[in-house]
Amino acid sequence: MVQQRLGRVQWGDLTFGPGTPYAVTAIEGLDDLPAIRGEDVERPGQHGDYTGPDYTGPRTVPIKLGMHTDSPDALRALSLALRNATQPQAQPAPLQFLDQDILVWAKVRKRSIPYDAEYLWSIGDAALEFYCADPYLYGLTEQSATTTAQSPSAGRTYPLPYSGVSAARNLVLNPSFEDSLTTESTGIGTNNTRTRVSSDSWVGSYSVQHAISAASSQGGSAWSIEPQPAGTQVRFGVWVRIPLTGIATLELWWRNGTTNLTTQSVIAQAAPGSWARVSGTYTVASGQTCDRVAAVATSSSGGAATWWADAAMATAGAAALPAFFDGSSGGTWEGLPNASVSARPAGTDRVYGMSGASGRVTAVNGGAAPAYPVLRIDGPVANPAIEQVNTGSIITLDASLQAGDFLLIDTRSRAVLLMGTSPRRSWVRAGSSWPLLLPGSNELAYRGSALPGAPGQTSLLTVTWRDTSL
Repeated sequence: MVQQRLGRVQWGDLTFGPGTPYAVTAIEGLDDLPAIRGEDVERPGQHGDYTGPDYTGPRTVPIKLGMHTDSPDALRALSLALRNATQPQAQPAPLQFLDQDILVWAKVRKRSIPYDAEYLWSIGDAALEFYCADPYLYGLTEQSATTTAQSPSAGRTYPLPYSGVSAARNLVLNPSFEDSLTTESTGIGTNNTRTRVSSDSWVGSYSVQHAISAASSQGGSAWSIEPQPAGTQVRFGVWVRIPLTGIATLELWWRNGTTNLTTQSVIAQAAPGSWARVSGTYTVASGQTCDRVAAVATSSSGGAATWWADAAMATAGAAALPAFFDGSSGGTWEGLPNASVSARPAGTDRVYGMSGASGRVTAVNGGAAPAYPVLRIDGPVANPAIEQVNTGSIITLDASLQAGDFLLIDTRSRAVLLMGTSPRRSWVRAGSSWPLLLPGSNELAYRGSALPGAPGQTSLLTVTWRDTSL
């Protein structure tokens, strides 16, 4: 539902806004039109200009924050977490306005966290400036639609094997404590009391509360995972909520039984006072087996502390840790619920548009500006062509893709990549036009020739886009 209030803002693992210790006090540049870069030229000997198309420059989004805590040390922890999350970047990252369904690709260009001794007991201010070289405002949801190539005789084959999000498995057997604390989960630390609570959770109905009863003591949880052999890269992440003060260290452990294989500090990824996902990666060494992962906090020397964990996830060999799922949330259990690995098939977590008849696909751009789709062609097919029926623009490729081959076409950067990595820009036929998705409903037609020995048209076109505005 569209709303005027800004709501929550997500930057990396930090969330600003309602329910967090970072209040958003002001924001600019989000609904503003970036500076126009006009292509006008003077009319020689006449009044006025010859006017050309208008283009926008980059977008700048300044955000002011208010920080409110109960002690100077807690305020310092918030300042450090904000500082660590706003380091110089090589590439833009998503800045998400969760309650307004807006995403921009941004870099932090300025950060101010002033020190004012007169007021710096429990209240502080901060100012951030985000630079968006790409000025477009995108919808949070990445949409996708798929069709086979046009084939007058063969028609379509169902079900369509949608591509997009890769298949994944969550190796953690009881990720969110929805069953009990004893099923595939153990406590760590002699001064640690674990309680399964329903008062606060990240996903589902429960999380685990760790009450560390002594100063400078450890308390945490270990989750059983499907055993992983040597050479496997195990990515592990878990959502945690640590207090504003009282936690000295926060670590992730990879284990074999009760023996630690490695530990990684993730305290910098936490957001004191609110939920945040912390994660790390370990490649199992020769002669080792990893069958447990753990999250462990150490209380400060000042006394006891309480913290919470939820939504643990571990994957084997994945390029990145996917968004959390288990057999009850976005996936299916491979065995007993809350006591087995969960799996998510390829293509879930996407919104699929209408596919229409063979060779035709409908893509709806709910924004107010043209969207630049990413086009994926899966073979086998020869000389594929994609037409934007609304505008008549056609892109044709002088190439053949065998079964198992695919080609990615990014219409914004105009990159053409075989198997997603090898440049093949020369395959674009002279005179081709790059299809855009106009605001509203768009129809694309996909055509190609069948390869010898490949009956029918099994080639697929997958169109991926986001609602786009300026």
